[in-house]
Amino acid sequence: MKRLILTALFFIISFIINITGAVNAQDVLKIDSVHFDNSDKLIFISAQAPDGGKRDIKTKTLEQPNRVYFDIENAILTGSKRNYVFERSPLMEIVISQNTVSPAVVRVVMTLEESISPSDIKISQADGNIIIKYNDKIDVTGNYFRTIYRDFRKSANDYYEYLKIFAQTIERNTIPIVKPEADKKLLEDIQTSIQNTTLANSDGVNYDTIKKTSIDTGLKTGYYLKLVKYQNNGILIQGLGQAQIESPTFLSNPSRLVIDMPNTYVEPDIRNKEIPLGSSGETIKIGQFEVNKARIVITTTQTSKYLPIFSPDNQSLFIINTDKLTSAYVSQTKTNINGYFNKKIDRYTNELVLSFTKPVITGIRRNPDSFTAYFLNAVSYNEQEFQNALSQAGVKDVKLSLMSNIGIRMTCPLSRDKVIRFDESADGRAVKLVVTSPTPTPIFRNKKSKGSVVLDAGHGGTDYGAIRAGINEKDITLYVTKMVEAILQERGYKVYMTRSDDSGPSLQDRVDLCEKKKPDIFVSIHVNSSVKNDIYGIETHWYHDYSLELAQIVHKHLIKNIPSTKDRGLFQSKFYVINHTTVPAILVEMGFISNEAERAKLVTENHKQQIAKSIAEGIIEYINSKK
Repeated sequence: MKRLILTALFFIISFIINITGAVNAQDVLKIDSVHFDNSDKLIFISAQAPDGGKRDIKTKTLEQPNRVYFDIENAILTGSKRNYVFERSPLMEIVISQNTVSPAVVRVVMTLEESISPSDIKISQADGNIIIKYNDKIDVTGNYFRTIYRDFRKSANDYYEYLKIFAQTIERNTIPIVKPEADKKLLEDIQTSIQNTTLANSDGVNYDTIKKTSIDTGLKTGYYLKLVKYQNNGILIQGLGQAQIESPTFLSNPSRLVIDMPNTYVEPDIRNKEIPLGSSGETIKIGQFEVNKARIVITTTQTSKYLPIFSPDNQSLFIINTDKLTSAYVSQTKTNINGYFNKKIDRYTNELVLSFTKPVITGIRRNPDSFTAYFLNAVSYNEQEFQNALSQAGVKDVKLSLMSNIGIRMTCPLSRDKVIRFDESADGRAVKLVVTSPTPTPIFRNKKSKGSVVLDAGHGGTDYGAIRAGINEKDITLYVTKMVEAILQERGYKVYMTRSDDSGPSLQDRVDLCEKKKPDIFVSIHVNSSVKNDIYGIETHWYHDYSLELAQIVHKHLIKNIPSTKDRGLFQSKFYVINHTTVPAILVEMGFISNEAERAKLVTENHKQQIAKSIAEGIIEYINSKK
């Protein structure tokens, strides 16, 4: 009933605007969605504007509490009011609402910590999109990237290994490797109905609804999968948040294509329901494979022909057999590649960025020896500028090619040990290919030391972290981290601490220490918090691909040794200290201080010892596995 009311309200607003003539339909700014970057302190308000979208935005301040707000003139907010609450951030809350209908004005209100000056909030605009920055140390650009594809592997040797698929157990090393067929006819008639796959927010579903599904992570990679159906000869997957897929797996007996969606929560009503794909005998089902990972299984004899296609807003995924594409164009909005940026990030990582004049529709195919991206509505690029970019340090051997009436294909040959990630900007106007070489096995030069670790006790000094009932996060993190230090030192490991007392090193100070000491790994220890007091459990976060195995091993020990808690899973998160360090790095959230029962345990000696022992055991297992 609430959903119907909200939907009706939206259409009533639209109707009133139309009859009053207060808004020129050709110029109205349609605000669609909001995206967050926890590391770079950015909020990206995505909008559509036929007139280019430039608005005269002036911020105003309010007191008690400390607030900043601004109005967006001649704008409509799609769907219902947005309300987001942030933990451990100078920006405590942001509310986006349709302030008035005639004239049409959207208001954005931000609540700040009392110690923060309103002048610290900076507003910029890019192609109608509005960017809010609340950290002056970070430069704002028009491109804010989110991952839509990543390779998944524990190591280079078990790229195709999965232990289970729904209730069926698959033994290690028994999954046959099926190489996709050559691209003989690939997308010769590439067209699709994906222009209809963008999920409208007018049905009343918003991020507040997602939080009720127990994926209250605040992460930019979260996705709530709410719909799967067979439509227009393809598989339409819709949700809210940011869709992402991992490298496909090909199974036999029966023949199946498996695609995992990390950081995804599946609506319980659609889990494990087998849906026929027309009359072909093929089927699809989606299940909650792990606490924060969805698994797509397509039963088909043509596993190599299915192509995942992302909508520009990243909220829909359309998977289609390329033999069944229709003659309709992907999109009436064409785009061109107009920028090429190629650079080396560190000794392991290189990246190539392509920018577009309009939002791009991207299809992705991963073969064992290559990665291919199809820009399905792109029509031109500058070959000379592209070659000039490739001559710079960074990604090499990439090729662009035009396909008649199809789009542009980007192909990158890869050796088996390379790991790739593919990102898209929040406005859909840029993509980034990230290629990472495997990290070498650590060399332990000090024979008296079994390995070296930087331990980071979260927060400290004037930064208390999360606070509940007079209990401070910074105190718990320091206590547990010093316990981990003692265990590791007793076992012969060299330990460096970012803080050993109630000091407050900056995030960059912590990164600098790690880069200076060049340890084998970096582990940051935190306590979680939520505006919903019933949420509890342990999370482990990683960002770079070479950090995933460390996260898996440490998390395994935490869940094994603390059975009384909830396994909230692994998350790929762009937290500053695990994003900017160049060694395997993770951030452990050992429980929720906002949950009364878990908070009571977090202050006990026994529970803190269990956590410290688990983290230490995970660290030791990981380092030993690399010798």
